Amino acid sequence: MKALLVLLCLAGVASADPDPKRKVTVLEFRSGSSALQGMAQRVVTALSKQTSLQVLGPDQTRVLYGDQLDGTLVKCAGEADCVAKIGQKVGAQEVILVGVSELGDVILTMQRIDVGSKQVSARIADSLAENTTPTDAQVDAYLQKLLPPGDFKRFGVIEIVANLSGAAVTVGGEPRGVTPIQKLTLPAPATYDIRIEKQGFVTYRTKVELPPDGQLKVEAELSRRGETAWYQRWYVLAAAGVLVAGAAGTTIYFATRSDPSDFATITGVVQ
Repeated sequence: MKALLVLLCLAGVASADPDPKRKVTVLEFRSGSSALQGMAQRVVTALSKQTSLQVLGPDQTRVLYGDQLDGTLVKCAGEADCVAKIGQKVGAQEVILVGVSELGDVILTMQRIDVGSKQVSARIADSLAENTTPTDAQVDAYLQKLLPPGDFKRFGVIEIVANLSGAAVTVGGEPRGVTPIQKLTLPAPATYDIRIEKQGFVTYRTKVELPPDGQLKVEAELSRRGETAWYQRWYVLAAAGVLVAGAAGTTIYFATRSDPSDFATITGVVQ
C-alpha cells in the first residue's frame, strides 16, 4: 500500500471552528469502479460513533433529495459547487464526498465540501492495492485528518439542583461555584464525582456516568447535621429495596454521603 496522501485546502473557505453538531451528509461517487463497496456507509458509522455531528447517509439523503440523487451525483462528477447544491437541498452544512476510482490501484478519496462557499475545505486520497479494503482503524485515521479536531470532542450536560443556596459544588475534583449554578457542559463519555457541601449540613456525594450528547439531572437535598432527612426514614429505606426503574430513558442512581448510613437518589434523564 502506498503512503496516505493528505491535501488540505488553504483558502480558508470554512470556519476554523465549525459547529461540532452541524449537519453533514455523506455521499459516494464512483468513477467506473466497483471496488470498496459500502465505503460511504462505513464513514457514516465511524462518524456516528466518534462525533456529535448530525450525519445523513446516502439512503437518508436520497429520501430527502429524491430518487434523482444518483443521477445528479453522476452529472456532478465530483465538482464541489454541484455537490454542494445537493447538501443545500437537504439542509446540510457540509458534504463528505467519498470517491472510488481505479488507475491500476484503487484510488480512494474523501472531500469535505462546504455548502455555503461551494468549495472543498479539505481532501485526502489514498492508493490501495487491488482487493485491499481499509480497516476500521484506517477509516478512523482518514476522518481524523479530514475533519477538525474539535469534531472528535464529545460532551454531555449535567444539571445540578440543590434545596439550598450557597452550597459549594465540586464536580470531578474541580470547584464549580455555589448553588444555584448553571448547567455544566463536560467532556463525555466520562465518570464524575459530585460533592455539594455547606457548613452545618450533611455533605451530598454521588458519582454519575455522563454519556456523550446526554443530559443528567442531579437533585441534591442537604439536611442539617443530626436531622433525620426524608431519605433516612424507615419507609424510604424499605421502598428502596424493591425500587425498579421502569420508565424508558430514566436511570435511578444510589449515592453515598459523608455518613455511611446516608444515601440518596438522583434521576438521570438521557436525551
